[in-house]
Amino acid sequence: MAKAYHEALHPLGNLGIQVSMAALENTHIPAHWHEAMEILFCLNGSVRIHIEHEHLTLQRNQLIVFDSKEVHSIHSDSKLYMFLCIHVDKKQLSVYCPDLELYHIKCRPIPLNDPKSTQYIHICQLAHDLTRMNVENASTSAMRSDGTALLMLADLIRYFSVYSLPGVTIGTSQSNDTLREIISYVNEHYTEKLSLEEVADQVGFSREYFCRFFKKHMGITFLRYLNEVRISHAGRLLMNTDMSISEVMNKIGFTNQTIFNRLFKEIYGLTPRQARNNYAENTTS
Repeated sequence: MAKAYHEALHPLGNLGIQVSMAALENTHIPAHWHEAMEILFCLNGSVRIHIEHEHLTLQRNQLIVFDSKEVHSIHSDSKLYMFLCIHVDKKQLSVYCPDLELYHIKCRPIPLNDPKSTQYIHICQLAHDLTRMNVENASTSAMRSDGTALLMLADLIRYFSVYSLPGVTIGTSQSNDTLREIISYVNEHYTEKLSLEEVADQVGFSREYFCRFFKKHMGITFLRYLNEVRISHAGRLLMNTDMSISEVMNKIGFTNQTIFNRLFKEIYGLTPRQARNNYAENTTS
């Protein structure tokens, strides 16, 4: 989760469910995706999330679902964002719901006057219970944890899903496949001198069509996305290694320090040096 690229999370247990407590130490995670469905329950602070052309805020005791392979990004002003994280392998849950992969689950924070607010609050309460179980060391904790996670999934499917027959959303599926291919390619080659033309050629698009496609589906230009990926890795390196700022720049593929400093401050709210000093102070206090 703290990485800025997709990853298949294994093992996911006998039921295909993995429950964990985690801290988002990097406050900027550019667009990425997971093979598994991901459920996040916010335990403190708040984060800004971009998903499917939506910009929303996830606050304490609120929950959001990122369906399998759904592209999303996360941004936080907090020094340390804590959350309960549940990953679900839909294929492994076919014993309960044979066509689960045809259900698109869309669950976002909703206001109290929403018709589904009661169901949403109940799912958040189950996530809260799951958090408590996860820190207990009782012999039955794993069993109770899986059971509670299954209750959450049953309610998500019942109240927050849309069933799509195979082939109905071919156009959307193809666009999402292309986006994931672009994101994967960028995260494999971001340290190189990566050109827009190179990535466009990788997915078989002309330069002009690629620019329009990317902006339409991601809401930002390709160059902006590439720089966000590089800056996010720079933040991780500055906070977790002793590399100098110039070494970090070279490592992530930046050659212009002025642009690097400007973008870093724009994204993190601090200069690279301030970010490193701030992190050092917080970890030693």
